[in-house]
Amino acid sequence: MKSYREHSSKQETFSIRKLSVGVVSLAVAGLVTVNAYGAEVKADEVTTPAAEATTAATATDHATSQLTSTTVTEGNKTVTTTYVESPELEKAKATAKTEGATVTEEAEKIQPSIAAAEVDNKVQTAKINTAVENYKKAKAEYEAKSQEITLMEKRNADAEATYKKQVEDYNTQQEAYKATLAEYNTKKAEYDVKVAEKAAADKANAEAKAKYDAEMAVYNAAKAQYDKDLQKYQAKKAQYDKDKVAYDQLLAKKAEEDAAKARYEADLATYNAEKTQYENDYIAYQKKLAEYEIAKKQYTDAKEAYDKYMTDNAYADIKNVSTVQDLTFQREGGATHVIDGISTYLTRDAQARLNTSNVQQYDSNKLEAIDIVATSPWANNETEYIQVKEGDKFVVTYDNLNQSSMREDADMYPIKRVIYRYEILSLPSNNGKGIAAVSADPTVTLTVGASTDQDKPVKVAVDIEFYDGNGNKFDLTKRNAIVALNSLNHWTGASYVDSGDKPRAITVEAKDVNGNTVRGTWDPYADGSSMSIENNEVKVKTGKADFGTATVSISANNPLKIVTQTYGYVEVEAGKWAPGTTPEKEEVTDALTVNASGSGSVHSIGTEEFTFEGKDDVLGSYKVDATTGQITFTPKKKFETVKHQESVNVGSNKFIPIPNSSVSYDAATKEVTSFKDNQYIEHGSVFNGETSSTLEGWDNPSSKYLYYGGAGLKMTDGHLVFTANGANAAGQPTVYWFAINSNVGLPKEPGEEPKEPTKPTEPKAPIPPTIIVENLPAEPTEPTPPTAPTAPTEPNYTVITVDVKEPTAPTPPTKPTPPTPEVVPNTKPVKPEAEVKWHKNKVVTETAIPTPPTPVPPTPYNPPTPIVPPTPEVPSEPTPEVPEQPVQPGNPQTPALPNTGTENSIAAVLAGAMAGLLGLGLARKKKED
Repeated sequence: MKSYREHSSKQETFSIRKLSVGVVSLAVAGLVTVNAYGAEVKADEVTTPAAEATTAATATDHATSQLTSTTVTEGNKTVTTTYVESPELEKAKATAKTEGATVTEEAEKIQPSIAAAEVDNKVQTAKINTAVENYKKAKAEYEAKSQEITLMEKRNADAEATYKKQVEDYNTQQEAYKATLAEYNTKKAEYDVKVAEKAAADKANAEAKAKYDAEMAVYNAAKAQYDKDLQKYQAKKAQYDKDKVAYDQLLAKKAEEDAAKARYEADLATYNAEKTQYENDYIAYQKKLAEYEIAKKQYTDAKEAYDKYMTDNAYADIKNVSTVQDLTFQREGGATHVIDGISTYLTRDAQARLNTSNVQQYDSNKLEAIDIVATSPWANNETEYIQVKEGDKFVVTYDNLNQSSMREDADMYPIKRVIYRYEILSLPSNNGKGIAAVSADPTVTLTVGASTDQDKPVKVAVDIEFYDGNGNKFDLTKRNAIVALNSLNHWTGASYVDSGDKPRAITVEAKDVNGNTVRGTWDPYADGSSMSIENNEVKVKTGKADFGTATVSISANNPLKIVTQTYGYVEVEAGKWAPGTTPEKEEVTDALTVNASGSGSVHSIGTEEFTFEGKDDVLGSYKVDATTGQITFTPKKKFETVKHQESVNVGSNKFIPIPNSSVSYDAATKEVTSFKDNQYIEHGSVFNGETSSTLEGWDNPSSKYLYYGGAGLKMTDGHLVFTANGANAAGQPTVYWFAINSNVGLPKEPGEEPKEPTKPTEPKAPIPPTIIVENLPAEPTEPTPPTAPTAPTEPNYTVITVDVKEPTAPTPPTKPTPPTPEVVPNTKPVKPEAEVKWHKNKVVTETAIPTPPTPVPPTPYNPPTPIVPPTPEVPSEPTPEVPEQPVQPGNPQTPALPNTGTENSIAAVLAGAMAGLLGLGLARKKKED
């Protein structure tokens, strides 16, 4: 805090033109400054510095703090600096100095408010007080440790002096003791020799007597025990002889039974291996038998058809085809063609994009506008893909034919041109459009398909015309032009597998090389493949289980067994269920075949036929070869319910039936079709339409069973209508391929009759032996006879006497014990030091000064020298008073008014008032002038 004189010296620099205000401000400032050094002002007695003063200082009481303010003008603003002082902080600093701590003042800090400054003062006070208390404790500890070391050193010195005196006395006594001891030792040695001789003799006599007595006691006891043991031995020996005879008989019986049991176990192992092989063979036999029965049925049908073809007059027309046939029209690989009446061709890119399968390439709904062009992108010797719609009529003319001919009388005339005149009568797509493939070979003819949006058929009418080399049309009414009606398919639902799902990996069990039961797994689709079916034949997967780090050797003695697993749904939250990941039930089964369920039954594995919501939920079956470890998964073949039937309306053309063909003729409608499913044996057909690895199908031009799906037709006017009702499969287009050629499917000699497989012979289980001696009793142990004891011999004793008295040994002096000095610390205690730091806190505020109008300068005049107020006394720090014993108070008196300052402060106030009045007078005089 700056002194009053410092404030006054600055106040003398005020401006002349501010004189009238400056004097008054000076008086007020003086009043306030003096008051700051008087008694404490109440917290609500806040004074405001004069607005026009260049420098001002104020002091007030803000709670228990002392505030001192200084205001200065800087340009167009006033800056007020208020110092906030704390009596508690001053007291703490004083205490620190009294205790000997170093008090260091740091740089002042500017606080945002008086309250913040007060908080900081309290924090400083607390830190100083804490430091002083810690310092006081450290000094007390230092003084205590120093005093303790001094006392320890004194006690050690006193103990050492006492010990030295005791050692001197002990040495004197020790010399006298040595002389006496030498005399005593001489006498004692003589006495000890005599005593030792007597003691040795007495000891030997006593030991000999004790030994003899002990041996005699042992002998007597042993003799008594021997007599008892001898009687027991004799009884045990008699029983042993009896038990040994019985045991030997059981041992012979047990050896006989063990040999029979060993033979049985060997026979049983052989039987188990044969039984396992039999079960595998029987499963294979059942499969072969089923295949045989189908093959036998097919052979019988083919043989019957052939026999009818050869001998039955009812089929004379078909038999005479080979002799009366005038038409040769089978393959024309070099033909060229042109299409008239069509301007909607598929681009090559469009056809390639759609060509994901033989059926899907006719999904007409996938065609876009850019896929269709008006000019054909295909060569005239290629199959052309066109867009067709209901009502379309177009003509396909084939030239450059080299293999076809027509008989006239006895001569064969080449057919050089064939014309097909088509009309699209019906398509099942919503927009009535479809896709047609115009074959490059006229004998392959045409395929038409469309997206199956409606319950409508694909129906196409065609008129067939044959021309010779001169362009003359052959008159079919005058010719035996017989064409084949082959590949008339009919199925009540296409076969499929659930390719969108996969079975759970199978878990199997066996023993490892250490005899521990271990489990392994095999996932048939771990390679990323899916279940599939091709040509009505499911694709089977085979493999072996992975047992991890265990070494497992599968054999008849260590067969592979299936672990069935049942999974269910778990409630993951209220009302929400999800497939479980842990089996609800596991069981090892002896079954060699189990079913694998789909997602409906949470991919469980077991022997049951899984269903979900009343529908089949079996994906396929696992089969294990228990002796080899081979595992096979066979997807389950299923059938859709979508029906597909192909037919031909022959009109006035003549139908020629083929023996045992599934195709027949309805005279009323003139439709030629198979009225029953002729595609799948499972649906009652004799043959499958498609050829698999084990069965030949009929729907192949080279098949010996081609007759089963066709008929012959003698052409009269060449007009036919081809119809396909129903999609090829669920969600797929309806597609119909018809080929017009002379390759009539005539029955053929079926060849050798299939042989029935040999049924395996089931092995007979061995008969287990009858075991009487399951376990042998313990072999009897022959008792050991007791050994008779030997009596001891009585000893001879030696007698020696001692006549002199034993000398008394002198008492040696006690050697003093050296004192144990107290351990004095090697390091002296360090005298503690302390330093406390503090800083002043101040609050700085800035106030902008409005710019006044420019005044007219007055006539200058020299003002009188202001009166300098007296320097206030610096109050000394109060000495705390010790409270006296309280005295009973008397009657209360009238309270005195509170004292608001000392006499000196009152004088300062009066002096300030006088200075103010003088300033007022001068200002008034100036105004009058």
